[in-house]
Amino acid sequence: MTTIAKRTAPGSAVRTAGYVHAAAWILGLAAAWGAAPEVGDTHAEITTMYADRPVQTLVQALFVHGVAAVGLLVVGSGLVDRARRTGNTAAGWAGWAGRAAGALAGVQLVLEVIAISGADPASPGRTGALFEAVQRTDGVKMLVLAALAAATCAASRHSTLLRRGEVVIGWALAVTITVSGIGYLLLSTALTPVAFISLPLLLIWIAALGAALGRRT
Repeated sequence: MTTIAKRTAPGSAVRTAGYVHAAAWILGLAAAWGAAPEVGDTHAEITTMYADRPVQTLVQALFVHGVAAVGLLVVGSGLVDRARRTGNTAAGWAGWAGRAAGALAGVQLVLEVIAISGADPASPGRTGALFEAVQRTDGVKMLVLAALAAATCAASRHSTLLRRGEVVIGWALAVTITVSGIGYLLLSTALTPVAFISLPLLLIWIAALGAALGRRT
């Protein structure tokens, strides 16, 4: 009984992590829908939002850059473990990309907590600069997630990791999140709206990837 539990626990953890990632994002967005600043807002608008709604914006940050980050780290580790067992180099690169994305989300959380806790409408420059740093870090994270999706889909060409439909979603994610990632990196209001497409694809695909790893662990 003990041996069986030890073998099945990793797969169960990875599968759960994929679902937790999606749930954390949904809960985080719901917690501060319309109350959090966006790319294109002035430093004064950003600081006022943080100062007026510190609890809502902090809860959102904890979910989308904290809990979701843990989910990414676990899924990434699941891919790394699979790569070690199967010798699939692409899966290994994908796993490290997942871990890197989780770490970048953690950096975002720290920066955002500092920005929210120190928001002072009388001196908006510091908070605005921190917010922009969070968004640019988000852009880098999105590009890393694009690499995760592309590498995982490539790894699935000669394995049974992902089903065909999951591979299609993965490639669509890689393309759209690259565009939105560039938008956030450059703080471009013309490109950041692509996240309305890439984010749902990300949540669906990470949950599917976690489930796939759970099936094959």
